[in-house]
Amino acid sequence: MATDPVKRIRAFERETDLALSLSATLQQLAALPPSVEAPYLTVSLDWRPMGNDPGQRLGRQALDRLAEATIARYWPRGTAFDSVSADLERIKTYLDDELDPATQGVVIVACAHQGVFEPVPLDLPIETGIAVGPTPSLRQLVHAAEDYPPYAVLVADQRNAILWLIERRTWGRVIEVKGSDYPRKQQQGGWSQRRFQSRADERVDAFARTVAAQTQRALDEEAVGDLIVAGDEIITSALDASFHPSVKERLIGTLRLAVDASEADVLAATEPLIERREREQELVAVETVRDAVGAGGRGAAGAEAVLTALQAGQVMTLVMNDDFSQPGWVDFTFPLYGVGEPPAEHPAGGAVANLVAISLEDELVRLAVQTGAEVDLIRTGVPAGEADAIPAADTPPPRTEAARALDELGGVGAVLRFTMNADASRSG
Repeated sequence: MATDPVKRIRAFERETDLALSLSATLQQLAALPPSVEAPYLTVSLDWRPMGNDPGQRLGRQALDRLAEATIARYWPRGTAFDSVSADLERIKTYLDDELDPATQGVVIVACAHQGVFEPVPLDLPIETGIAVGPTPSLRQLVHAAEDYPPYAVLVADQRNAILWLIERRTWGRVIEVKGSDYPRKQQQGGWSQRRFQSRADERVDAFARTVAAQTQRALDEEAVGDLIVAGDEIITSALDASFHPSVKERLIGTLRLAVDASEADVLAATEPLIERREREQELVAVETVRDAVGAGGRGAAGAEAVLTALQAGQVMTLVMNDDFSQPGWVDFTFPLYGVGEPPAEHPAGGAVANLVAISLEDELVRLAVQTGAEVDLIRTGVPAGEADAIPAADTPPPRTEAARALDELGGVGAVLRFTMNADASRSG
């Protein structure tokens, strides 16, 4: 066809101070040195406005209560008290004077004793809380990174297309393809009508091929795994015929949506599909662990086995329920880790004074990030609209299928990169 079906292709990048890519941030925080004399504070805050007043934030009043309780743990004065006090004052100053108003949630890792202050403003709300320990708590950031994976939404009609590249409930990049006009219709009926329709069909197919090529390029450049297509039947059929097989593999759903839909409309229409996709992938992750445990040592289940594998650098994927909690201990001078309360005698002959109590769930995640393992935190709560019935007041809330399956493995498991035989050599 002589006429180019595309008039213009434009790309827009979103300018923001909010953290859009968390991989490097997680690696940086996982590499921070342990601090036994004075703890790290990891403060996570839901920073959405209260009502219509942007100056009032949900997490601000909660922080004051949490701060008071945290300070009380380290009274009377000492190195830990002084460090924690300085951290909390610095955090409040940052929140009041420096934080981007567009922030919906924020995680702050601070330890004045170590000279560390690392704020991570986010574009999505998170659960408010304070974790105190010899290393940062990374679970909230891991949740933000893996529970809201990047995905793409292609909204198109026969004249225009917009590709939204979305990460954590907001767009980071938009590609707009604007088509040229349809072939102008000169006469009614007969040969002219058939020729006009043929040219119109050719134009739609050519436009779809261009849009499909732009989509493939963007998905590959941004390493996006999931795609949703929205449009009428004519354009979605033409796109489906034009997509490369690698793009079709990423297609998880098709919707009806106007090409001029707002960002809010796009998110509202696509989030249920992404939520369902995430739950499906979580169940697959748990099933993979279960199969690996029974496949010649390719998996580990339970806190002790997973902790041992992490220390050996064996873990490829850590899979843990988001409510998993268990005490643990560590001697950072070795380093040497264990499950349960610190023992009365050092298991490796070191100084008992070096044994430090830890939240095992936080340390498992930190070790996984530090060793380059993937982390999959399994959401345990069933969304209110999906529960079969409202649970009675004296019964526990329903759990997702993936969480129940992982409960049977001890609440935490891992797929291993390699196995170890009796003489501690690697086995592929």
